[in-house]
Amino acid sequence: MASFTPTGPVLTVGDPFSPETDPRRLLLHRIAASVPFQKSNRLRELLLFVGEHSLSNGDAHLREHDIGVGVFGRPVDYDTSQDTLVRVQVSQLRKKLQQYFEEEGREETLVVDLPKGSYALVFREREAAVAAEAVPVLAARPTRRWWAVGAVVGLVLLTGWLAVQNVALRRRAEFGMGARPSVDALWNQLFGNGEHSYMIMADGNLVILEDAIQQDISLSDYQNKEFRRLAERKIDDPAIRALVLNVAGRNHTSMADASVLRRFTLLFAGNGLPFDAISAREATINQVTGHSNSILMGSRRANPWVTLYEDRLNFQTVFEESPRVAYFVNRAPQAGEVREYRGRWTHGGFCRVAFLSTAKGNGNVLLISGTDVPSTEAGGEFLASEESVGQLRRAFGLASGEPMPHFEVLLQTRLVNNTVAQFDVVAKRRN
Repeated sequence: MASFTPTGPVLTVGDPFSPETDPRRLLLHRIAASVPFQKSNRLRELLLFVGEHSLSNGDAHLREHDIGVGVFGRPVDYDTSQDTLVRVQVSQLRKKLQQYFEEEGREETLVVDLPKGSYALVFREREAAVAAEAVPVLAARPTRRWWAVGAVVGLVLLTGWLAVQNVALRRRAEFGMGARPSVDALWNQLFGNGEHSYMIMADGNLVILEDAIQQDISLSDYQNKEFRRLAERKIDDPAIRALVLNVAGRNHTSMADASVLRRFTLLFAGNGLPFDAISAREATINQVTGHSNSILMGSRRANPWVTLYEDRLNFQTVFEESPRVAYFVNRAPQAGEVREYRGRWTHGGFCRVAFLSTAKGNGNVLLISGTDVPSTEAGGEFLASEESVGQLRRAFGLASGEPMPHFEVLLQTRLVNNTVAQFDVVAKRRN
């Protein structure tokens, strides 16, 4: 196996990326979901903890003691000279990072290193010569095929993991634990109509391209994968254009969407409902608008299929390029409501959850769209929570056994450390 040494220009903290589209954060999440980290929750948590600190705090010094307390649950007065856990785990993390970039991440153009004697990650662009030396056999092969193989491997691993989770769910049911009658009733109403259901995952890397060209990509251009044409027309610098196209060419979704997928897969399995998860790039018009049921994850910027239903909704997403911001517009404010719902990066946002009939046929569609990635995840938690679904039923004045009407609700989220700590319904509609 060839050794890997990161070289090239350093991408410093403070570059103009939003938290959900920063290619460095997306890279960290790809690494955390990769094979070398599949069997080590500790190393995965360590990677994300150190990575987030590096991106958010720049050169601020991260101490061994901080990691021991923040990641491994050591008491605040523990003695690092006697307890070597952090140093051992950081050493393992360096090895796993090297393994990732030699194997699964060998085609990454952006790489990350954890230098010895430091707890701060360094992000660099990989030089072409180094990449070619590390993978001489693959260099002559079409890279798209290897991305597809990686995606298949990832789905196989995820399927196996979800199978284990399904077994756990059944065991909980055998012991009378985890009963969620309101959630199960909703799930059976939405997806128990005899049609197949598809969860269509957001396209995280598409947003990077849209941010770079400063415009939304239409559904037509998305279906036809007109990424290169748009980049060549909008991005003058060939180096930046190549980097953006390289990232945008890869099919990636966020860890938040993966978390929602886990929750929803357990609900589908627990209720015996047929279900598949696919990426937005793999979806077809019939799956989104025909007789099938679908769950559309993400806003229309991350999932262009959402545009097929946007005009039917009262709370509509708006994107402004400069300064870059996403928010919801209330088309017909009612008493106590406002015209616009704007979040603040790292503080909080909003999520729209909508239940509609499909544009054609007799299927149902569920849309979960947040102004940021954590807020989208809150929408998934909202629909999987017995308390939240029960409150929604009471808000619509539904009697016991009465089906849920087509609806849309707007959730306000509060973030702590880029994680949703609380969400509340601030507006609702029957559709």
